[in-house]
Amino acid sequence: MSNHIEWGRAAHALYTLHARPAALEELRPDDEDAAAGPSVLGLWNENGDGLALEGTRREILDYLAGVAEHVQRETDPRGELDQALKRLHTLRQQRGVALNAGDTLTAARLDEQEVDLLIDVAEAAAVTNDEL
Repeated sequence: MSNHIEWGRAAHALYTLHARPAALEELRPDDEDAAAGPSVLGLWNENGDGLALEGTRREILDYLAGVAEHVQRETDPRGELDQALKRLHTLRQQRGVALNAGDTLTAARLDEQEVDLLIDVAEAAAVTNDEL
């Protein structure tokens, strides 16, 4: 297994898809027998360095679907917004209990916490809006 990593930006990355004969001609692998799949997907950085993945149409589509699902799951900003909204709901319940008990000092402290939490909610909502 190689430990060589080429870096690039997703916005500048390229991809190609070739049938095996065109891939052998275009990419010129060291071992033509190693590229046994009917299709070759190339993923390239802006310098042209990259990875050639060979396989059937289904294998390549399954791979890409798995990658997309992983990125979506790991980068979904809605979890942070959901947590902030749950904390806000809990805080408001605590404030209501304090007010009902006539504890204005606790209610005032919770008001200050609510302002801070509303800032967190607004920031999480903005990130969610920008990312989705």
